Amino acid sequence: MNLKELKTLQLVSVRWWNASAYYAISLAEALNKSAYKSIVAGREDSPPLQRACEYGLPIFTGINLESTSPRKAIRNILSLKKILAAEQIALINAHRPEDHFFGALINKLSSQKIPLVRTVSDVRPPKDHRLNRWLHDAGTDFYIFSCKASFERYQSVWPIFEDRSAIIYSAIDTDRFRPFDKPSPLRRKFGIDDTEVVVGIVARLDPVKDHRTFLKAARIVSQKVPGVRFLISGESCNISHSQLRQFAEELGIADKTIFHERDDALNIRELLGCLDVGIVASNGSEVICRVAVEYMALGIPQVTTNINVLPEIIENGENGFAVNAGDAEAMADRILYLIQNSFVRKEMGEKARRYAETRFSYNTFVKQTVAVYEDTIEKLEI
Repeated sequence: MNLKELKTLQLVSVRWWNASAYYAISLAEALNKSAYKSIVAGREDSPPLQRACEYGLPIFTGINLESTSPRKAIRNILSLKKILAAEQIALINAHRPEDHFFGALINKLSSQKIPLVRTVSDVRPPKDHRLNRWLHDAGTDFYIFSCKASFERYQSVWPIFEDRSAIIYSAIDTDRFRPFDKPSPLRRKFGIDDTEVVVGIVARLDPVKDHRTFLKAARIVSQKVPGVRFLISGESCNISHSQLRQFAEELGIADKTIFHERDDALNIRELLGCLDVGIVASNGSEVICRVAVEYMALGIPQVTTNINVLPEIIENGENGFAVNAGDAEAMADRILYLIQNSFVRKEMGEKARRYAETRFSYNTFVKQTVAVYEDTIEKLEI
């Protein structure tokens, strides 16, 4: 097969716009930009499909794999068989458990087997029962894990993934995400002086993102370097901005902290570009951590926790620092080091950008993924 003629179907039944959805849609975008046609399939009004439309990607909305209705299941199978034949799809890439199930089922019901690759970007291990064992073993050709931590979780349940899996990290469009030549225009909107150092966290407001540890670290930092500003931006999710603002008041740093509600109309590059130091304080989740890669692409040094993918992509002292989750003192120590050493901050930011260009770019993403696709197809043809 001429790989430039390779067509893939990305099954994306993610119910909201999260990291898993980002992985799938960014992969489809990267493949299509590299002339490998990849169709995004899912529920028409789902956030991932809407984002795919915004990116101008080819889509297929004739399925709803999220439904448990037997009638819709039959429609899904017929619709999938139709598009696989019409588009001459060479490989299916499933991104969610329901996608995985239908991908395996369609293969068993088709006269010609189409390779099935399952991308795992979830913190949960597989459920250990007979049907799931069949699905993961006999029903799937290859696995892509978004981090080593996820691979190890799956491997601990069934040791069947060693010889047919790869770890491919999430990527960023490094042409779109470039460092600013001058301060982000949003700094002026937020009332930030060009000489002020800003440390911030951009994440949904949820306990797993651990904004409270960040604020505790911010208090330690502010006691030693009074002129530093802090920024928290994200949508309310189990925690509100008012609750965090109240906590900041209790810590005595509310006047130094900018709280900004999520705004989809806002340019995320400009928002992240307000920061001199980026923070990921999470105590869970983060099997992809898009924002960490965005910090790198923008040349922003960062302090993260050592959860899941983070210690795999952060090399201490090179493109950032990783500390134990929940350790406000360790986080504050690394933040202070970066604040007080502007040369190190600049040098680390430049290294981070190079990491993004070489390890986390769309070009790298496509090369690694297409190599998996090619190898999977060739093994099936033997």
